[in-house]
Amino acid sequence: MAAMAKTKTAVVVGATNGIGKAISCRLANDGFKIIAVGRDKDGNRGPEVIDFLSKCSKNHDVRHEFRACDAFELKQVKECAEGIASDYGGNNNSEGKDGIDALVMTQGMATVQSFTPTVEGNDEKLTLHFWSRAAFATCLLPVLRDNVNDDKLAASSARMPGGPVVMSVLSGGVHSPYTKYGSDPELRKHYSIKNAADFAGFYTDLFFDKLAQMPSNKGINFIHAAPGFVASNWGTEMPSFLRGPIRLMQKMAGKSPEKCANLMVQPILQCSHGELALKRPNDVEEGLFIMNEDGTSGKFSKGHSVEAMSSVWGTTKDVLSKAGICLEG
Repeated sequence: MAAMAKTKTAVVVGATNGIGKAISCRLANDGFKIIAVGRDKDGNRGPEVIDFLSKCSKNHDVRHEFRACDAFELKQVKECAEGIASDYGGNNNSEGKDGIDALVMTQGMATVQSFTPTVEGNDEKLTLHFWSRAAFATCLLPVLRDNVNDDKLAASSARMPGGPVVMSVLSGGVHSPYTKYGSDPELRKHYSIKNAADFAGFYTDLFFDKLAQMPSNKGINFIHAAPGFVASNWGTEMPSFLRGPIRLMQKMAGKSPEKCANLMVQPILQCSHGELALKRPNDVEEGLFIMNEDGTSGKFSKGHSVEAMSSVWGTTKDVLSKAGICLEG
């Protein structure tokens, strides 16, 4: 008698609000166990999140989890991600742990503030949009690798035959290049709203494309997606005179978080059911997938080069190392 396939597991960062919450619900509805990661200032958010996910699930035997993490602080990210890795790693050995099949990162903020340092000295917005995403991926990749399909992993092959997925929902295909990655690698001298947006998107492309091309990550699908204009709580941190117009535009032109989530999760569902339909930029056989807001394949911004990739990799390695997170290579 064939062994019963284990439940698919997805880690969703930013799962307590907006797009992340909707993606968590959509994946739970498709049978995934969700490890929801988010801030919990009062220390009592867990039961509320788990109850919400339980209502999203068709299979009420699945036990979802909530993990508190303030992604403004990379040391907290490291502690949270390593805790998940410890609890879920070891899928290919005798421990019999569940493994992780997908990592989705949606954490972010919309502000007009200038460079605002975290307790570790990094900018708040850049930490949420890029540094923390690089940190989560780095810490959880060893567990995702355990679920890459090969002849020795029949259980995970039945679960994600298309391979595990790492997805950053931010600005795939819609940002401009950040050209000062060499002279101002952490955006401390030329900070602006536009530069911060381009920095995060450009660094995401370069860093995750580098990860996708590493031989040790073969079989893992790395995706940078653009959600488009969504009627969520985006812009909460904006000044009051801007929040009103934003909410009006969202109401008139924004798609619902649920509609956005249905588009964003398609690559994950495709991998869980067989194959990934997205095409990589320039139809290359390896590297990062870019996904437009309508679910179609996108392209890298200008300036996406080996030299830029190497520079951003070195900068990211330096920033993460200060929090005790070590990049390979």
